[in-house]
Amino acid sequence: MTLFLGGWYDAGMNAMKRIGLLIVAVGQLPAGRADCGDWSVFDPLRGSRPPAVVDPDWQAPIDAFIYDGLTKAGLRPAPVADRRIWLRRVALDLHGLPPAPEEMQDFLADDRPDAVVMAEIVDRYLASPRYGERWARHWLDVVRYADSDGFAIDAERLQLWRYRDYVIRSWNQDLPFDQFVREQLAGDELEAGELEAGDRRSAGLVAIGYYRLGPWEADNMTPEHRRQDYLNDVTTNIGSAFLGLTIGCARCHDHKYDPISQLDFYRLQAFIAPIKHEILACDFMQGELTPAGEKTRGAAIRDREETARQLDSLLQELRQRIARVIDAPPELVEDSLLDRSIKDRSYPVVKEQAERVEALRGQLANQVVEQRLDAKVVAIRNPAGEEKVPESHLLRNGDVFDPADRVTPGFPATSSASWSAALSQRAETLVETAAGRRGLLAAWMTDVNNPIPPRVFANRVWQFHFGSGLVATTNDLGNNGSGPSHPELLDYLAERLRQGGWSLKTLHRELLLSRTYRMGSRHPAQEACSRIDPANRLCWRAPLRRLDAESLRDALLAVSGRLQREMGGPGIYEALPSGMETKLPFFDWNASEESQRCRRSIYMFQRRNLVHPLVEAFDGPEINLSCELRRTSVTAPQALALFNGSLTHECCHDLAAIIRQSSADAERRIDSLYWRALGRAPSPQELAICVGFLRHELQQTVSSSETVAGPREAAGSGDASGTPSDAKWLDLCLAILNSNEFIYLD
Repeated sequence: MTLFLGGWYDAGMNAMKRIGLLIVAVGQLPAGRADCGDWSVFDPLRGSRPPAVVDPDWQAPIDAFIYDGLTKAGLRPAPVADRRIWLRRVALDLHGLPPAPEEMQDFLADDRPDAVVMAEIVDRYLASPRYGERWARHWLDVVRYADSDGFAIDAERLQLWRYRDYVIRSWNQDLPFDQFVREQLAGDELEAGELEAGDRRSAGLVAIGYYRLGPWEADNMTPEHRRQDYLNDVTTNIGSAFLGLTIGCARCHDHKYDPISQLDFYRLQAFIAPIKHEILACDFMQGELTPAGEKTRGAAIRDREETARQLDSLLQELRQRIARVIDAPPELVEDSLLDRSIKDRSYPVVKEQAERVEALRGQLANQVVEQRLDAKVVAIRNPAGEEKVPESHLLRNGDVFDPADRVTPGFPATSSASWSAALSQRAETLVETAAGRRGLLAAWMTDVNNPIPPRVFANRVWQFHFGSGLVATTNDLGNNGSGPSHPELLDYLAERLRQGGWSLKTLHRELLLSRTYRMGSRHPAQEACSRIDPANRLCWRAPLRRLDAESLRDALLAVSGRLQREMGGPGIYEALPSGMETKLPFFDWNASEESQRCRRSIYMFQRRNLVHPLVEAFDGPEINLSCELRRTSVTAPQALALFNGSLTHECCHDLAAIIRQSSADAERRIDSLYWRALGRAPSPQELAICVGFLRHELQQTVSSSETVAGPREAAGSGDASGTPSDAKWLDLCLAILNSNEFIYLD
């Protein structure tokens, strides 16, 4: 873990001694395989009808499935959580941000029935652009998005941010998920009817950036290995992301658990084998290049033009000097002579002039800011012109230098024998041509008879609302995965997704308004339930979930009033802790200006070889692999990062300023702090503890000769900045933002 503690220790230990804070965290891992009978992800979707239940509160379809499973296991569901807990869940689940205090107070004061006001809130949250920013992060984890290649060189992919923004925009627009899948697999091959509008044509080109998301070993000196490693990685991710299967396990031999042969692996790979990396021209979609982006691009263009003008002027001056020395017209001075004179610093070119030329040329060669905003996309293409379509072979033991029989594009034999026979026959005709291969793969993936992707995507949505999927291993719905805890419910949700026009917002709405989602995380018979179902696979209570790294950072910015809600554009560079190296062999990490660093975490530049320490400490994804779920750990660097990190202290400084300006009364300030950070008022005991802490802090810092005022006056005294009063309010904010209640989702 790359953390440089440096000066954190002394300051942090002093604060810890003053506040005496203890953070306790719990992590969970999925249990063994569920008893799911003869259920298989390859089977057609079953027309699952909700079971009949007696309890009137549990008769909605989702609730009926859950209640029936609990009843059969001899369990009872946890009591319903209060409104505050529900709203905080919805806000952080859908937006990755805590609710504003005014919103929470209005909701708690609304005397309309829960069903009415909760439905309004869910619809409002789903309509907000914050929804796409939050849920895009989940998908980017699955498809291993990063802005650089990885490996030794780790070169930047200059326009790949457009793929990230495409995902955000797709979620916000509720793009039918089957269309979302087709565009990523074959956005350049879809028929005209699917891409009739100009924006959708551009979206298709941006979407096939999917094929450029994984690592790329540019310095691998064996091109055959480099190419095959790339194809293996993409094939494996197609299996994980879209099919929820560990297809990569069949690269060297037949799959040990699932009906996937080695031949199936290479036939699936044949759909993508012809593709070549390419940077394609692609018009910006409406609103894609934001006003800030336009301004940045315009400034970069003007800087380039001015640099070119200065260089031309200087070269012309040097050409004239050389012409006078050799007694020839300037136009007869050859470029080679001019360049040699500059390189050798030979008369009449002096050292300062040569260095200036080199500096200007270097500036022109490094136009990264402008290039990031070029109307281009990091993508792929099919072979063109005289380029040959490469043959695909089954590779013995996965060795690219030991090919066996030639293979044609094809789908897993399990599906080909049943519902996709016609598509399989079409695939066999694509032996000598590359065009249309990925289009056919996309058609098969979203075919109305394909039961796998609807199950996979419905399961993913469930996971991110309930902490664990109905199949806990969301990248492996096969025989070696956990198996579904509620197979009928999973099929019901998959069918609802497909019949509902592949609308994920419709699915969100049904889940968030269910009685199951409203359960509390505490159960009156916790011990007894834990003995029967220790992993909570049957959903007898709500899970206690820690905020992921991005939500935690965004929540800190939000409650402190620092969050900038600007959307889109190239990634921003968050400041690194002091002591970390920012100049590395192939790139520099130059922190963005402060206003940009306060944007949401999804817009942070994601470099494979340098993950930001806060993200790394709080279990960020392994971005070289598909991340199905962030695993929660409990480590000392987490406490150090949150307690002593510069971001936390900057946020506490601004939060303390807001609190101090809210009132002159200490108790009202504390009330305001609790509402902003925790979405509730402090209890009388908490209020007394906070006031006592503030008075104690003031007594420790003021001169012994001064008279200590009463609790309210003492807690509210002090100048606008740099006083003991400021320090104690900052410490109180630091304690609250390090509390489990802030870090965890109840």
